[in-house]
Amino acid sequence: MRKLTMGELARKSVDEFRQAEKIPVVVLLENIRSAYNVGSVFRTADAFLLESIYICGYTAHPPHKEVRKTALGAEETMN
Repeated sequence: MRKLTMGELARKSVDEFRQAEKIPVVVLLENIRSAYNVGSVFRTADAFLLESIYICGYTAHPPHKEVRKTALGAEETMN
């Protein structure tokens, strides 16, 4: 078993993602201490084509080093 490269993941481009039909679900992240968990939520929301993510409290938000590392580009597609 090997780790897939970004090209092998067959993700939608930013433009394709913005034009795709979204599932009408909004995620609210409030006071999440781990920036890695925030990045994971961005990646999950991107994979399921969720409508948007709202961040409040002392939750880390993009651009943040750990969020970018875990989100793998999903922070660019999610609103």
